[in-house]
Amino acid sequence: MKKNWKLKDLTPWKSSSCGEIGLFDDKELNLLRQELSGLKTNSNLPEVIVKLLYMRGVCDFSGVQRFFYSSTEHSKTNLQWLYDPFLMKDCKEACARVITAINNNEKIMVLGDYDVDGTCGVSLFYLFLKELGTEPEIYIPDRITEGYGISNDAVDSAEAQGIRLIVAIDCGITAFEKVKYAKQKGIEFIICDHHQPPDEIPDALAVIDVHRKDDEYPYKDLCGTGVAYKLATAVAVKLGKPDLTNKYLDLVAVATASDIVPMTDENRILVKEGLKLLNTNPRNSITRLIELSGLESKTITTSNIVFTLAPRINAVGRMGDAKRAVLLLTSEDKETINEYAKVLQGVNEERREVDKNITDDAFKMFEESDDFENGNSIVIYNKDWHPGVVGIVAARLVEKYNLPSIVLTEVNGYAKGSARSINAFNIYDALKQCNDSLRQFGGHFHAAGLELEVDKIEEFKKQFNDIATKGLTDEQLEPVIDVDAEIKISELDDRMIKILNYFEPYGPGNMAPVFVTKDLQIVGEVRKAKANTHIFRVMEPDTKKFFECVFFNSAAYSEDIISGKYCDICYSVDRNFWNGREYVKLRIRDMRSYTLS
Repeated sequence: MKKNWKLKDLTPWKSSSCGEIGLFDDKELNLLRQELSGLKTNSNLPEVIVKLLYMRGVCDFSGVQRFFYSSTEHSKTNLQWLYDPFLMKDCKEACARVITAINNNEKIMVLGDYDVDGTCGVSLFYLFLKELGTEPEIYIPDRITEGYGISNDAVDSAEAQGIRLIVAIDCGITAFEKVKYAKQKGIEFIICDHHQPPDEIPDALAVIDVHRKDDEYPYKDLCGTGVAYKLATAVAVKLGKPDLTNKYLDLVAVATASDIVPMTDENRILVKEGLKLLNTNPRNSITRLIELSGLESKTITTSNIVFTLAPRINAVGRMGDAKRAVLLLTSEDKETINEYAKVLQGVNEERREVDKNITDDAFKMFEESDDFENGNSIVIYNKDWHPGVVGIVAARLVEKYNLPSIVLTEVNGYAKGSARSINAFNIYDALKQCNDSLRQFGGHFHAAGLELEVDKIEEFKKQFNDIATKGLTDEQLEPVIDVDAEIKISELDDRMIKILNYFEPYGPGNMAPVFVTKDLQIVGEVRKAKANTHIFRVMEPDTKKFFECVFFNSAAYSEDIISGKYCDICYSVDRNFWNGREYVKLRIRDMRSYTLS
Protein backbone atom coordinates (compact mmCIF):
# COMPACT_ATOMS: atom_id res chain seq x y z
CA MET A 1 0.00 0.00 0.00
CA LYS A 2 1.35 3.40 -1.01
CA LYS A 3 2.56 5.52 1.89
CA ASN A 4 2.75 9.28 2.09
CA TRP A 5 5.75 10.86 3.79
CA LYS A 6 4.44 13.76 5.79
CA LEU A 7 7.01 16.16 7.22
CA LYS A 8 5.92 17.38 10.64
CA ASP A 9 5.53 21.15 10.66
CA LEU A 10 6.53 23.09 13.76
CA THR A 11 4.85 26.32 12.86
CA PRO A 12 1.17 25.92 11.92
CA TRP A 13 0.01 24.37 15.20
CA LYS A 14 0.75 24.92 18.82
CA SER A 15 1.94 21.87 20.71
CA SER A 16 -0.59 20.66 23.28
CA SER A 17 2.27 20.30 25.75
CA CYS A 18 3.51 23.84 25.18
CA GLY A 19 0.19 25.61 25.14
CA GLU A 20 -3.34 25.53 23.89
CA ILE A 21 -3.75 23.85 20.52
CA GLY A 22 -4.61 26.25 17.70
CA LEU A 23 -3.22 28.27 14.85
CA PHE A 24 -0.28 30.56 15.51
CA ASP A 25 -0.65 34.20 14.58
CA ASP A 26 2.30 36.18 13.13
CA LYS A 27 3.38 37.53 16.51
CA GLU A 28 3.41 34.04 18.01
CA LEU A 29 5.33 32.71 15.03
CA ASN A 30 8.10 35.24 15.66
CA LEU A 31 8.16 34.30 19.35
CA LEU A 32 8.37 30.65 18.37
CA ARG A 33 11.35 31.30 16.12
CA GLN A 34 13.07 33.24 18.92
CA GLU A 35 12.32 30.46 21.39
CA LEU A 36 13.78 27.79 19.13
CA SER A 37 16.81 29.95 18.40
CA GLY A 38 17.35 30.59 22.10
CA LEU A 39 16.92 26.93 22.93
CA LYS A 40 19.54 26.03 20.34
CA THR A 41 21.98 28.64 21.66
CA ASN A 42 21.50 27.91 25.37
CA SER A 43 21.58 24.15 25.06
CA ASN A 44 24.36 23.95 22.46
CA LEU A 45 22.36 21.29 20.62
CA PRO A 46 22.17 20.75 16.85
CA GLU A 47 19.16 22.43 15.27
CA VAL A 48 17.54 19.13 14.27
CA ILE A 49 17.73 17.93 17.90
CA VAL A 50 16.10 21.15 19.11
CA LYS A 51 13.25 20.60 16.64
CA LEU A 52 12.84 16.99 17.79
CA LEU A 53 12.60 18.17 21.39
CA TYR A 54 10.07 20.86 20.55
CA MET A 55 7.87 18.30 18.79
CA ARG A 56 7.90 16.32 22.04
CA GLY A 57 6.71 19.26 24.12
CA VAL A 58 10.15 20.37 25.35
CA CYS A 59 9.75 24.11 25.02
CA ASP A 60 12.50 25.69 27.15
CA PHE A 61 15.90 25.08 28.66
CA SER A 62 14.53 23.68 31.93
CA GLY A 63 12.52 21.22 29.83
CA VAL A 64 15.71 20.16 28.07
CA GLN A 65 17.35 19.56 31.44
CA ARG A 66 14.42 17.41 32.60
CA PHE A 67 14.25 15.49 29.31
CA PHE A 68 17.94 14.63 29.17
CA TYR A 69 18.82 14.58 32.87
CA SER A 70 16.23 11.89 33.45
CA SER A 71 17.76 9.88 30.60
CA THR A 72 21.48 9.98 31.28
CA GLU A 73 23.30 6.94 32.57
CA HIS A 74 25.27 8.90 35.17
CA SER A 75 22.15 10.32 36.81
CA LYS A 76 21.60 8.62 40.18
CA THR A 77 18.52 10.55 41.19
CA ASN A 78 16.11 10.02 38.29
CA LEU A 79 13.30 9.08 40.66
CA GLN A 80 13.38 12.59 42.13
CA TRP A 81 11.51 13.64 38.99
CA LEU A 82 8.51 11.48 39.89
CA TYR A 83 5.36 13.11 41.26
CA ASP A 84 4.05 12.71 44.79
CA PRO A 85 1.66 9.70 44.81
CA PHE A 86 -0.50 11.41 47.44
CA LEU A 87 -1.56 13.90 44.77
CA MET A 88 -3.76 11.10 43.42
CA LYS A 89 -7.37 11.25 44.52
CA ASP A 90 -8.12 8.55 47.14
CA CYS A 91 -4.46 7.52 47.46
CA LYS A 92 -4.39 8.65 51.10
CA GLU A 93 -7.45 6.54 51.96
CA ALA A 94 -6.16 3.51 50.06
CA CYS A 95 -2.75 3.80 51.71
CA ALA A 96 -4.26 3.97 55.20
CA ARG A 97 -6.47 0.91 54.54
CA VAL A 98 -3.57 -1.19 53.24
CA ILE A 99 -1.43 -0.28 56.28
CA THR A 100 -4.32 -1.17 58.61
CA ALA A 101 -4.67 -4.55 56.90
CA ILE A 102 -0.93 -5.18 57.25
CA ASN A 103 -0.91 -4.20 60.93
CA ASN A 104 -3.94 -6.39 61.67
CA ASN A 105 -2.58 -9.37 59.73
CA GLU A 106 -5.57 -9.28 57.40
CA LYS A 107 -5.37 -11.35 54.25
CA ILE A 108 -5.57 -9.22 51.09
CA MET A 109 -6.64 -10.36 47.63
CA VAL A 110 -4.72 -8.81 44.72
CA LEU A 111 -6.83 -9.01 41.57
CA GLY A 112 -5.91 -7.92 38.06
CA ASP A 113 -6.60 -8.15 34.36
CA TYR A 114 -5.23 -11.08 32.34
CA ASP A 115 -2.95 -9.01 30.08
CA VAL A 116 0.66 -7.93 30.67
CA ASP A 117 -0.35 -4.77 32.52
CA GLY A 118 -2.68 -6.67 34.83
CA THR A 119 -0.35 -9.59 35.54
CA CYS A 120 2.69 -7.35 36.10
CA GLY A 121 0.63 -5.11 38.40
CA VAL A 122 -0.63 -8.07 40.42
CA SER A 123 2.91 -9.48 40.61
CA LEU A 124 4.28 -6.14 41.82
CA PHE A 125 1.68 -5.60 44.53
CA TYR A 126 1.82 -9.25 45.63
CA LEU A 127 5.62 -9.12 46.03
CA PHE A 128 5.35 -5.77 47.80
CA LEU A 129 2.82 -7.08 50.34
CA LYS A 130 4.89 -10.22 50.91
CA GLU A 131 7.92 -8.02 51.59
CA LEU A 132 5.86 -6.37 54.33
CA GLY A 133 5.11 -9.71 55.96
CA THR A 134 1.65 -10.55 54.60
CA GLU A 135 0.44 -13.56 52.60
CA PRO A 136 -1.77 -12.08 49.88
CA GLU A 137 -4.04 -14.09 47.60
CA ILE A 138 -3.75 -13.76 43.80
CA TYR A 139 -6.80 -13.70 41.55
CA ILE A 140 -6.79 -13.34 37.76
CA PRO A 141 -10.20 -13.79 36.07
CA ASP A 142 -10.61 -16.35 33.30
CA ARG A 143 -10.91 -14.52 29.98
CA ILE A 144 -13.63 -16.82 28.63
CA THR A 145 -15.73 -17.84 31.64
CA GLU A 146 -15.49 -14.60 33.65
CA GLY A 147 -14.45 -11.98 31.12
CA TYR A 148 -12.58 -8.75 31.77
CA GLY A 149 -12.23 -7.24 35.22
CA ILE A 150 -13.85 -7.92 38.56
CA SER A 151 -16.26 -10.87 38.64
CA ASN A 152 -18.74 -12.25 41.17
CA ASP A 153 -16.59 -15.40 41.23
CA ALA A 154 -13.66 -13.33 42.48
CA VAL A 155 -15.78 -11.81 45.24
CA ASP A 156 -17.13 -15.25 46.20
CA SER A 157 -13.58 -16.61 46.33
CA ALA A 158 -12.54 -13.78 48.64
CA GLU A 159 -15.54 -14.38 50.92
CA ALA A 160 -14.79 -18.11 51.11
CA GLN A 161 -11.26 -17.32 52.34
CA GLY A 162 -12.36 -14.73 54.86
CA ILE A 163 -10.80 -11.89 52.86
CA ARG A 164 -12.21 -8.43 53.57
CA LEU A 165 -10.03 -6.31 51.25
CA ILE A 166 -9.48 -6.64 47.50
CA VAL A 167 -6.99 -4.47 45.58
CA ALA A 168 -8.02 -4.44 41.89
CA ILE A 169 -5.32 -3.49 39.38
CA ASP A 170 -5.83 -2.43 35.75
CA CYS A 171 -9.58 -2.89 36.04
CA GLY A 172 -12.60 -1.94 38.13
CA ILE A 173 -13.47 1.58 37.01
CA THR A 174 -16.83 0.40 35.61
CA ALA A 175 -17.45 -2.47 38.07
CA PHE A 176 -20.47 -0.89 39.80
CA GLU A 177 -22.46 -4.07 40.39
CA LYS A 178 -19.46 -6.16 41.41
CA VAL A 179 -18.32 -3.60 43.98
CA LYS A 180 -21.89 -3.38 45.29
CA TYR A 181 -22.05 -7.18 45.48
CA ALA A 182 -18.80 -7.24 47.46
CA LYS A 183 -20.02 -4.52 49.81
CA GLN A 184 -23.07 -6.61 50.66
CA LYS A 185 -20.67 -9.33 51.79
CA GLY A 186 -18.58 -6.94 53.88
CA ILE A 187 -15.69 -6.85 51.40
CA GLU A 188 -13.99 -3.54 50.55
CA PHE A 189 -12.38 -2.61 47.26
CA ILE A 190 -9.38 -0.45 46.38
CA ILE A 191 -9.41 0.16 42.63
CA CYS A 192 -6.16 1.04 40.82
CA ASP A 193 -7.17 1.67 37.22
CA HIS A 194 -6.13 3.86 34.30
CA HIS A 195 -9.04 3.40 31.90
CA GLN A 196 -11.48 6.18 31.12
CA PRO A 197 -14.10 6.38 33.90
CA PRO A 198 -17.80 6.85 33.19
CA ASP A 199 -19.64 9.86 34.60
CA GLU A 200 -20.07 8.04 37.91
CA ILE A 201 -17.54 5.78 39.63
CA PRO A 202 -18.03 2.61 41.72
CA ASP A 203 -18.79 3.00 45.42
CA ALA A 204 -15.47 1.53 46.52
CA LEU A 205 -13.38 2.42 49.57
CA ALA A 206 -10.89 4.06 47.19
CA VAL A 207 -10.85 4.59 43.43
CA ILE A 208 -7.43 5.64 42.15
CA ASP A 209 -7.69 6.64 38.50
CA VAL A 210 -6.00 9.80 37.28
CA HIS A 211 -8.71 10.24 34.65
CA ARG A 212 -11.27 11.01 37.34
CA LYS A 213 -12.67 14.51 36.87
CA ASP A 214 -11.79 15.38 40.46
CA ASP A 215 -8.21 14.05 40.27
CA GLU A 216 -5.40 16.64 40.21
CA TYR A 217 -2.43 14.34 39.62
CA PRO A 218 -0.19 16.14 37.08
CA TYR A 219 0.42 13.14 34.80
CA LYS A 220 -2.48 11.27 33.21
CA ASP A 221 -0.89 8.44 31.22
CA LEU A 222 0.23 5.83 33.75
CA CYS A 223 -0.68 2.22 33.00
CA GLY A 224 -2.41 0.04 35.60
CA THR A 225 0.89 -1.28 36.95
CA GLY A 226 2.12 2.31 37.16
CA VAL A 227 -0.86 3.19 39.36
CA ALA A 228 -0.21 0.12 41.53
CA TYR A 229 3.44 1.17 41.85
CA LYS A 230 2.40 4.65 42.99
CA LEU A 231 0.09 3.20 45.66
CA ALA A 232 2.83 0.82 46.83
CA THR A 233 5.26 3.75 46.97
CA ALA A 234 2.78 5.75 49.05
CA VAL A 235 2.48 2.86 51.52
CA ALA A 236 6.28 2.48 51.62
CA VAL A 237 6.71 6.20 52.33
CA LYS A 238 4.21 6.07 55.20
CA LEU A 239 6.06 3.07 56.64
CA GLY A 240 9.38 4.92 56.47
CA LYS A 241 10.75 2.75 53.63
CA PRO A 242 10.59 5.09 50.60
CA ASP A 243 13.03 3.09 48.46
CA LEU A 244 11.34 -0.27 49.01
CA THR A 245 9.46 -0.24 45.70
CA ASN A 246 12.47 0.54 43.49
CA LYS A 247 13.14 -3.19 43.08
CA TYR A 248 9.84 -3.56 41.18
CA LEU A 249 10.58 -0.98 38.49
CA ASP A 250 11.41 -3.77 36.02
CA LEU A 251 7.78 -4.90 36.22
CA VAL A 252 6.62 -1.31 35.75
CA ALA A 253 8.81 -1.02 32.64
CA VAL A 254 7.51 -4.26 31.13
CA ALA A 255 3.88 -3.26 31.76
CA THR A 256 4.26 0.35 30.58
CA ALA A 257 5.99 -0.59 27.33
CA SER A 258 3.56 -3.45 26.67
CA ASP A 259 0.40 -1.42 27.29
CA ILE A 260 1.39 1.12 24.61
CA VAL A 261 0.74 4.13 26.83
CA PRO A 262 2.59 7.40 26.04
CA MET A 263 6.34 7.17 26.69
CA THR A 264 6.46 10.68 28.10
CA ASP A 265 7.19 12.44 31.38
CA GLU A 266 6.78 10.06 34.33
CA ASN A 267 6.34 6.93 32.20
CA ARG A 268 9.61 7.64 30.43
CA ILE A 269 11.46 7.92 33.74
CA LEU A 270 9.86 4.77 35.15
CA VAL A 271 10.71 2.77 32.04
CA LYS A 272 14.26 4.13 31.89
CA GLU A 273 14.86 3.06 35.48
CA GLY A 274 13.15 -0.27 34.89
CA LEU A 275 15.33 -0.97 31.87
CA LYS A 276 18.43 -0.29 33.97
CA LEU A 277 17.21 -2.96 36.38
CA LEU A 278 16.42 -5.40 33.57
CA ASN A 279 19.92 -4.93 32.16
CA THR A 280 21.92 -4.97 35.39
CA ASN A 281 20.04 -7.13 37.86
CA PRO A 282 17.12 -8.88 36.14
CA ARG A 283 14.86 -11.18 38.13
CA ASN A 284 15.48 -14.85 37.33
CA SER A 285 12.03 -15.33 35.83
CA ILE A 286 12.57 -12.70 33.15
CA THR A 287 16.11 -13.94 32.46
CA ARG A 288 14.78 -17.45 31.80
CA LEU A 289 11.99 -16.15 29.58
CA ILE A 290 14.53 -14.19 27.53
CA GLU A 291 16.75 -17.27 27.20
CA LEU A 292 13.88 -19.41 25.91
CA SER A 293 12.82 -16.72 23.45
CA GLY A 294 16.18 -16.89 21.69
CA LEU A 295 16.64 -13.13 21.95
CA GLU A 296 20.16 -12.40 20.70
CA SER A 297 20.55 -8.88 22.04
CA LYS A 298 22.23 -8.66 25.41
CA THR A 299 20.73 -5.25 26.08
CA ILE A 300 16.97 -5.20 26.69
CA THR A 301 15.08 -2.34 25.04
CA THR A 302 11.42 -1.37 24.88
CA SER A 303 11.25 -3.10 21.48
CA ASN A 304 12.44 -6.34 23.09
CA ILE A 305 9.73 -5.97 25.72
CA VAL A 306 6.95 -5.27 23.19
CA PHE A 307 7.91 -7.92 20.62
CA THR A 308 9.54 -10.64 22.73
CA LEU A 309 8.54 -10.55 26.41
CA ALA A 310 4.99 -9.19 26.16
CA PRO A 311 3.63 -11.78 23.70
CA ARG A 312 4.81 -14.62 25.95
CA ILE A 313 3.32 -13.11 29.10
CA ASN A 314 0.11 -12.26 27.25
CA ALA A 315 -0.20 -15.70 25.67
CA VAL A 316 -1.28 -17.55 28.81
CA GLY A 317 -4.06 -15.02 29.37
CA ARG A 318 -5.19 -15.29 25.76
CA MET A 319 -5.13 -19.08 25.63
CA GLY A 320 -5.89 -20.14 29.21
CA ASP A 321 -4.97 -19.26 32.78
CA ALA A 322 -3.09 -15.95 33.11
CA LYS A 323 -2.24 -16.75 36.72
CA ARG A 324 0.64 -18.81 35.32
CA ALA A 325 2.35 -15.57 34.27
CA VAL A 326 2.05 -14.22 37.82
CA LEU A 327 3.39 -17.48 39.27
CA LEU A 328 6.42 -17.13 36.99
CA LEU A 329 7.07 -13.46 37.73
CA THR A 330 6.75 -13.88 41.50
CA SER A 331 8.77 -17.08 41.91
CA GLU A 332 12.34 -17.33 43.15
CA ASP A 333 12.55 -21.13 42.84
CA LYS A 334 14.61 -22.16 39.80
CA GLU A 335 12.58 -25.29 39.05
CA THR A 336 9.30 -23.39 39.25
CA ILE A 337 10.69 -20.61 37.08
CA ASN A 338 11.91 -23.06 34.46
CA GLU A 339 8.58 -24.90 34.47
CA TYR A 340 6.42 -21.81 33.99
CA ALA A 341 8.80 -20.14 31.54
CA LYS A 342 8.53 -23.23 29.34
CA VAL A 343 4.75 -23.12 29.68
CA LEU A 344 4.67 -19.48 28.54
CA GLN A 345 6.99 -20.26 25.63
CA GLY A 346 4.89 -23.24 24.53
CA VAL A 347 1.56 -21.46 24.86
CA ASN A 348 2.93 -18.53 22.85
CA GLU A 349 3.86 -20.87 20.01
CA GLU A 350 0.31 -22.26 20.09
CA ARG A 351 -1.07 -18.71 20.13
CA ARG A 352 0.98 -17.76 17.08
CA GLU A 353 -0.47 -20.64 15.07
CA VAL A 354 -4.05 -19.80 16.07
CA ASP A 355 -3.36 -16.12 15.41
CA LYS A 356 -2.04 -16.81 11.90
CA ASN A 357 -5.01 -18.99 10.91
CA ILE A 358 -7.61 -16.52 12.15
CA THR A 359 -5.77 -13.57 10.60
CA ASP A 360 -5.76 -15.31 7.21
CA ASP A 361 -9.50 -16.02 7.60
CA ALA A 362 -10.18 -12.40 8.56
CA PHE A 363 -8.26 -11.00 5.57
CA LYS A 364 -10.19 -13.29 3.22
CA MET A 365 -13.55 -12.52 4.83
CA PHE A 366 -13.03 -8.77 4.53
CA GLU A 367 -11.72 -8.86 0.96
CA GLU A 368 -14.71 -10.93 -0.15
CA SER A 369 -17.21 -8.57 1.51
CA ASP A 370 -18.95 -5.51 0.07
CA ASP A 371 -17.14 -3.37 2.66
CA PHE A 372 -13.80 -4.04 0.95
CA GLU A 373 -14.64 -1.55 -1.80
CA ASN A 374 -17.11 0.72 -0.05
CA GLY A 375 -16.55 0.75 3.71
CA ASN A 376 -14.50 3.06 5.90
CA SER A 377 -14.29 0.51 8.69
CA ILE A 378 -14.05 -3.23 9.29
CA VAL A 379 -16.45 -5.20 11.50
CA ILE A 380 -16.19 -8.98 11.10
CA TYR A 381 -17.60 -11.89 13.12
CA ASN A 382 -17.02 -15.62 13.33
CA LYS A 383 -18.48 -17.57 16.22
CA ASP A 384 -15.65 -20.13 16.13
CA TRP A 385 -12.68 -17.76 16.43
CA HIS A 386 -10.63 -17.94 19.63
CA PRO A 387 -11.50 -14.94 21.84
CA GLY A 388 -7.93 -14.70 23.07
CA VAL A 389 -6.50 -13.51 19.76
CA VAL A 390 -9.21 -11.23 18.33
CA GLY A 391 -7.32 -8.15 19.55
CA ILE A 392 -4.19 -9.21 17.68
CA VAL A 393 -6.22 -9.92 14.53
CA ALA A 394 -7.90 -6.50 14.75
CA ALA A 395 -4.44 -4.90 14.95
CA ARG A 396 -3.34 -6.88 11.87
CA LEU A 397 -6.37 -5.60 9.95
CA VAL A 398 -5.52 -2.00 10.86
CA GLU A 399 -1.91 -2.56 9.83
CA LYS A 400 -2.87 -3.99 6.42
CA TYR A 401 -5.91 -1.90 5.45
CA ASN A 402 -5.48 1.27 7.54
CA LEU A 403 -9.12 1.19 8.68
CA PRO A 404 -10.69 1.15 12.17
CA SER A 405 -11.25 -2.57 12.79
CA ILE A 406 -13.44 -4.66 15.08
CA VAL A 407 -13.15 -8.45 15.33
CA LEU A 408 -15.93 -10.36 17.09
CA THR A 409 -16.45 -13.95 18.18
CA GLU A 410 -19.03 -15.72 20.32
CA VAL A 411 -18.48 -16.05 24.06
CA ASN A 412 -21.22 -17.38 26.35
CA GLY A 413 -23.90 -16.61 23.79
CA TYR A 414 -22.82 -13.02 23.09
CA ALA A 415 -20.70 -11.41 20.38
CA LYS A 416 -17.55 -10.28 22.11
CA GLY A 417 -14.40 -8.78 20.67
CA SER A 418 -11.74 -6.15 20.31
CA ALA A 419 -11.47 -2.87 18.44
CA ARG A 420 -8.32 -1.21 17.12
CA SER A 421 -7.99 2.10 15.32
CA ILE A 422 -5.89 4.42 13.20
CA ASN A 423 -4.40 7.67 14.46
CA ALA A 424 -7.16 9.85 13.02
CA PHE A 425 -10.10 8.03 14.63
CA ASN A 426 -11.08 7.82 18.31
CA ILE A 427 -12.57 4.34 18.54
CA TYR A 428 -13.67 4.75 22.16
CA ASP A 429 -15.76 7.80 21.26
CA ALA A 430 -17.20 5.94 18.26
CA LEU A 431 -18.32 3.06 20.48
CA LYS A 432 -19.80 5.57 22.89
CA GLN A 433 -22.04 6.76 20.04
CA CYS A 434 -23.09 3.14 19.46
CA ASN A 435 -23.90 2.57 23.13
CA ASP A 436 -27.54 1.62 22.46
CA SER A 437 -26.39 -1.34 20.36
CA LEU A 438 -23.87 -2.62 22.93
CA ARG A 439 -24.17 -4.52 26.19
CA GLN A 440 -20.87 -3.09 27.42
CA PHE A 441 -17.62 -1.58 26.18
CA GLY A 442 -14.49 0.15 27.45
CA GLY A 443 -11.06 1.26 26.36
CA HIS A 444 -9.00 4.09 24.93
CA PHE A 445 -8.56 6.23 21.80
CA HIS A 446 -6.83 3.45 19.83
CA ALA A 447 -8.13 0.26 21.44
CA ALA A 448 -11.28 -1.02 23.09
CA GLY A 449 -13.25 -4.12 24.03
CA LEU A 450 -16.95 -4.61 23.45
CA GLU A 451 -19.87 -7.02 23.85
CA LEU A 452 -23.26 -7.12 22.14
CA GLU A 453 -26.15 -9.40 21.21
CA VAL A 454 -25.32 -11.60 18.21
CA ASP A 455 -28.50 -10.53 16.41
CA LYS A 456 -27.45 -6.87 16.70
CA ILE A 457 -24.15 -7.25 14.84
CA GLU A 458 -25.44 -6.03 11.46
CA GLU A 459 -27.19 -3.04 13.04
CA PHE A 460 -24.04 -2.16 14.96
CA LYS A 461 -21.85 -2.68 11.89
CA LYS A 462 -23.89 -0.18 9.86
CA GLN A 463 -23.97 2.34 12.71
CA PHE A 464 -20.22 2.07 13.30
CA ASN A 465 -19.38 2.39 9.60
CA ASP A 466 -21.61 5.48 9.30
CA ILE A 467 -19.67 7.10 12.16
CA ALA A 468 -16.34 6.20 10.52
CA THR A 469 -17.52 7.50 7.13
CA LYS A 470 -18.59 10.83 8.59
CA GLY A 471 -15.50 11.16 10.77
CA LEU A 472 -12.75 10.25 8.30
CA THR A 473 -11.59 12.02 5.15
CA ASP A 474 -9.93 10.29 2.19
CA GLU A 475 -6.64 11.90 3.22
CA GLN A 476 -6.92 10.48 6.74
CA LEU A 477 -7.46 7.00 5.30
CA GLU A 478 -4.20 7.10 3.38
CA PRO A 479 -1.29 5.44 5.22
CA VAL A 480 1.06 8.17 6.39
CA ILE A 481 4.58 8.07 7.77
CA ASP A 482 5.15 11.13 9.93
CA VAL A 483 8.66 12.43 9.29
CA ASP A 484 10.49 14.46 11.92
CA ALA A 485 13.11 16.00 9.66
CA GLU A 486 14.85 15.77 6.31
CA ILE A 487 18.60 15.46 6.82
CA LYS A 488 21.79 14.32 5.12
CA ILE A 489 23.24 11.08 6.50
CA SER A 490 26.53 12.91 6.96
CA GLU A 491 24.75 14.78 9.79
CA LEU A 492 24.52 11.46 11.65
CA ASP A 493 27.93 11.78 13.24
CA ASP A 494 28.94 10.20 16.57
CA ARG A 495 27.67 13.17 18.60
CA MET A 496 24.28 13.21 16.90
CA ILE A 497 23.83 9.46 17.38
CA LYS A 498 24.84 9.73 21.04
CA ILE A 499 22.28 12.51 21.60
CA LEU A 500 19.61 10.45 19.81
CA ASN A 501 20.34 7.60 22.22
CA TYR A 502 19.17 9.83 25.07
CA PHE A 503 15.74 10.12 23.46
CA GLU A 504 15.14 6.51 24.48
CA PRO A 505 13.09 4.76 25.73
CA TYR A 506 10.77 5.03 22.77
CA GLY A 507 7.01 4.67 22.65
CA PRO A 508 3.87 6.65 21.82
CA GLY A 509 4.48 10.37 22.30
CA ASN A 510 8.21 9.78 22.02
CA MET A 511 8.60 7.54 19.02
CA ALA A 512 12.01 6.94 17.50
CA PRO A 513 12.71 10.00 15.31
CA VAL A 514 11.95 9.36 11.65
CA PHE A 515 14.16 10.99 9.04
CA VAL A 516 14.13 11.31 5.27
CA THR A 517 17.32 11.47 3.23
CA LYS A 518 17.27 11.89 -0.54
CA ASP A 519 19.63 11.16 -3.42
CA LEU A 520 21.51 8.24 -1.90
CA GLN A 521 23.02 5.35 -3.84
CA ILE A 522 22.67 1.65 -3.00
CA VAL A 523 26.20 0.22 -2.95
CA GLY A 524 27.73 -3.20 -2.47
CA GLU A 525 25.94 -6.50 -1.99
CA VAL A 526 22.21 -6.64 -1.31
CA ARG A 527 21.42 -9.53 1.04
CA LYS A 528 18.07 -11.18 1.63
CA ALA A 529 17.43 -12.44 5.14
CA LYS A 530 14.53 -14.36 6.66
CA ALA A 531 11.00 -12.96 6.86
CA ASN A 532 11.24 -10.90 3.65
CA THR A 533 14.06 -8.74 4.99
CA HIS A 534 16.65 -6.92 2.87
CA ILE A 535 20.04 -5.80 4.19
CA PHE A 536 22.02 -3.32 2.11
CA ARG A 537 24.19 -0.20 2.22
CA VAL A 538 23.43 3.33 1.09
CA MET A 539 26.03 5.99 0.36
CA GLU A 540 25.86 9.78 0.16
CA PRO A 541 27.66 10.45 -3.15
CA ASP A 542 29.21 13.83 -2.30
CA THR A 543 30.57 12.86 1.15
CA LYS A 544 31.03 9.08 0.61
CA LYS A 545 29.38 8.59 4.02
CA PHE A 546 27.55 5.27 4.16
CA PHE A 547 25.33 3.27 6.51
CA GLU A 548 24.05 -0.28 6.57
CA CYS A 549 20.27 -0.53 6.26
CA VAL A 550 17.75 -3.18 7.27
CA PHE A 551 14.30 -3.21 5.66
CA PHE A 552 11.83 -5.67 7.20
CA ASN A 553 8.79 -7.01 5.30
CA SER A 554 10.21 -5.60 2.09
CA ALA A 555 9.39 -8.33 -0.43
CA ALA A 556 7.38 -5.82 -2.50
CA TYR A 557 10.52 -3.65 -2.85
CA SER A 558 12.81 -6.34 -4.32
CA GLU A 559 13.06 -4.58 -7.68
CA ASP A 560 13.89 -1.28 -5.98
CA ILE A 561 16.70 -2.58 -3.77
CA ILE A 562 19.36 -3.16 -6.41
CA SER A 563 23.00 -2.17 -6.12
CA GLY A 564 23.76 0.92 -8.17
CA LYS A 565 20.28 2.40 -8.00
CA TYR A 566 19.64 5.75 -6.37
CA CYS A 567 17.00 6.16 -3.69
CA ASP A 568 15.21 8.36 -1.20
CA ILE A 569 14.76 6.64 2.16
CA CYS A 570 12.50 7.12 5.15
CA TYR A 571 14.09 5.61 8.27
CA SER A 572 14.93 5.64 11.95
CA VAL A 573 18.34 5.12 13.53
CA ASP A 574 18.63 1.72 15.17
CA ARG A 575 21.12 0.50 17.74
CA ASN A 576 22.03 -3.19 17.85
CA PHE A 577 24.18 -4.92 20.44
CA TRP A 578 26.27 -7.99 19.72
CA ASN A 579 29.18 -9.47 21.67
CA GLY A 580 29.37 -6.37 23.83
CA ARG A 581 29.60 -3.99 20.87
CA GLU A 582 27.11 -1.46 19.57
CA TYR A 583 26.24 -1.31 15.87
CA VAL A 584 24.26 1.48 14.23
CA LYS A 585 21.91 0.70 11.35
CA LEU A 586 19.22 2.59 9.51
CA ARG A 587 15.87 0.84 9.88
CA ILE A 588 14.04 1.59 6.64
CA ARG A 589 10.34 2.43 6.93
CA ASP A 590 9.82 3.11 3.21
CA MET A 591 11.89 3.93 0.15
CA ARG A 592 11.66 5.20 -3.41
CA SER A 593 14.34 4.20 -5.88
CA TYR A 594 15.30 5.46 -9.32
CA THR A 595 18.04 5.17 -11.92
CA LEU A 596 19.99 8.18 -13.15
CA SER A 597 19.81 8.53 -16.92
